[in-house]
Amino acid sequence: MIKKRGRTKLPETGTLLAPSSPLLDNHFEELLESIEEIRGLTALLKALPSSSDKRDDYEGRLYAALTHLEHHVKPALKEWDRVVDQMPDN
Repeated sequence: MIKKRGRTKLPETGTLLAPSSPLLDNHFEELLESIEEIRGLTALLKALPSSSDKRDDYEGRLYAALTHLEHHVKPALKEWDRVVDQMPDN
């Protein structure tokens, strides 16, 4: 199991971006979780001998984390654009 470094916390009353939406906030939470998993797995894989029996498992988990990251990046960008487009022109 990968030891997490401590979850990135967002303020309870605020959002990462302003303006935002619940959907965008959710995508960012998923992105942060995936990034944390990727960082942990890459550190593990760098330290693990290439002959280790656990290597295939960790590589598979890294691939899954990268896929999960990709799954949330495009929708996050789309939602961000939608939210910004709804802003009034100043």
